[in-house]
Amino acid sequence: MVLNRRNQKLSALFHKPANQTNKIIIFTHSFKGDKDYQPIIREFSDHICNEGYAVIRFDCWGSGESDGKFEDSSITTQIEDLEDIIKYVKSLGYNEICLIGLSLGTTDSIMAYDNSIKCMVLWSPVFQHEHLYESYKDEILQKGFIIRKRNLTGEKVKCGKTMWQDFKDIKPYKKLPEINCPVLAVIGSEDGHITKENAQEFMKMIPSENKLEVIQGGDHDFLVEEAKKKAIELTTEFIKVHL
Repeated sequence: MVLNRRNQKLSALFHKPANQTNKIIIFTHSFKGDKDYQPIIREFSDHICNEGYAVIRFDCWGSGESDGKFEDSSITTQIEDLEDIIKYVKSLGYNEICLIGLSLGTTDSIMAYDNSIKCMVLWSPVFQHEHLYESYKDEILQKGFIIRKRNLTGEKVKCGKTMWQDFKDIKPYKKLPEINCPVLAVIGSEDGHITKENAQEFMKMIPSENKLEVIQGGDHDFLVEEAKKKAIELTTEFIKVHL
């Protein structure tokens, strides 16, 4: 467990390689997800650890095994949690850091970025969330919350007003011009949340070295086996060069 700035417990899993290293990858999970939700997070963590890198994957406050309720969390609290995890791993001596986010986790990674981050990988980034603010608006204003299902499990999740408001107020694309580290973005051609053309326009806003990879037949959560393998391969190649 790691304590965040609000003295709340965040559940975190460390993957430590056989040999000591100062290089670490920090995973941030998706909207309604957790550190164990998508298989690609678990599999890549094991894989890259075997390549000599430390990994920490954690549940944001209100998700998974961490303290709190999801309905009380927000993008703001998730960003703060990631910042606190970054501070925590630095206190342990890790000073070569790569951030990897999946879906909404990419927003957290972008917003938590500072110049100490060596590289960043964005899996299925959306770059903006105003459309979710609008699509949830009527339901939120009527009930004060929305209920949505987790795609993989069918479990119902309650999303509150604070998260909904952040969909409008937090604009990760506005932070992109401040990123000075190498960035890899990986999306699937069948991702229903972002197109190749939209992703290309957003990636142009990053001044540092960056690359967009589009996996044919890939989905948003990398559940398609071949797409998952390809995303792991591309990410491994990138990390070996930049971390």
